[in-house]
Amino acid sequence: MKKIYRTKEEVTKIWDFYYEFSKNPILNGVYGTPQHRTSNTYRHVCLVTRLCVFHVLRKRLDYDIKSLIRGAFLHDLFYYDWRKDKSKKWGHLTNHPMIALENAQKEFELTDIEIDIIKNHMWPITITRFPRTKEGRLVMRMDKKATFLEVFNRKRNILVFDLDGTLVYTLPDLNGSINYMCEQMGYPTLSIEHTRKAIGNGVPVLVRRSIPEGTSEEDYQKALKIFKEHYIEHAIDKSTPYEGMYDVLRRLRKRGYTLTVVTNKNEDMARKILDHFYPHMFTEIVGANGILKAKPHFDMMNELRNRIGLKKRSRAVYIGDTEVDYQTAKNALIPCYIVTYGYRTPEELEKLHLKAHFITRPEDLLNIFIKKGI
Repeated sequence: MKKIYRTKEEVTKIWDFYYEFSKNPILNGVYGTPQHRTSNTYRHVCLVTRLCVFHVLRKRLDYDIKSLIRGAFLHDLFYYDWRKDKSKKWGHLTNHPMIALENAQKEFELTDIEIDIIKNHMWPITITRFPRTKEGRLVMRMDKKATFLEVFNRKRNILVFDLDGTLVYTLPDLNGSINYMCEQMGYPTLSIEHTRKAIGNGVPVLVRRSIPEGTSEEDYQKALKIFKEHYIEHAIDKSTPYEGMYDVLRRLRKRGYTLTVVTNKNEDMARKILDHFYPHMFTEIVGANGILKAKPHFDMMNELRNRIGLKKRSRAVYIGDTEVDYQTAKNALIPCYIVTYGYRTPEELEKLHLKAHFITRPEDLLNIFIKKGI
């Protein structure tokens, strides 16, 4: 096969084209679709395309590089989860290339090479559809290689987040509802610092720690009701997402990580907050429902496992900000990452002697899970 020499400038232009096309909004529509064991469709097509480009550049091969990149990115342009959609599950392997081609032709003007790549990449499963172009044959091979890498990937691809103090700064609204409850009950109002230290074990414990000692059970229940009713109406008044966290989560999800939340906050309330600040970002959210025992008990982690089919020894990690989160991860037998920007100061965390990994800012998650590939 003919060998060609590409200058540094030409190679740069090739990768610029790759990165520019990877941002296409049509292509980005598949990043929420599960693919192989550790991946999603967006991450899969990115991996296939990178493998193709690396191969062509390393071997100095004479390929239609733009058609190769576009075809590789578009070869799995289907928008359904074949594991859940029973109408497509059994025919997915042989049918999805033509579905992807139909979707691609609606949005793009395709070359003959790109059509060949998309339509024929599943050979030999699609026994009668063998790629006629060298670009098509390369994508066919790299698609199999990428699938193997994803199925046997050993990275910790399930990320379980705490909510308060990890994803969202909720202290102002929590403190506001605590003080509203105190005013209604005739109790002294409390500082935001008091609320910070009282957080971690769920709303019932937060309220218990915020009322005077010796309060009767009847008054405690009344105070708890007042707090809940006020907080549900004012949970996002002054709360804010931590700076940079949205972009970090978006990039983690695009790289194939499954994002979930386990919190002691009421589940409906947690969903309201997360839908507001991080819409459609999390695969599952587990919170208090009156049945599950609060963290650090392993009830909530077991519930998460049941909901998403998470195996007990699946490669998951827990990311939180307090000693409660650390103990939750320990009880679940998974590694723990503790953020130091949350509701425990670095000095307080140091005194606890936690055997955890520490994160000083949201961007550190990218260094840990994407660059280092943990």
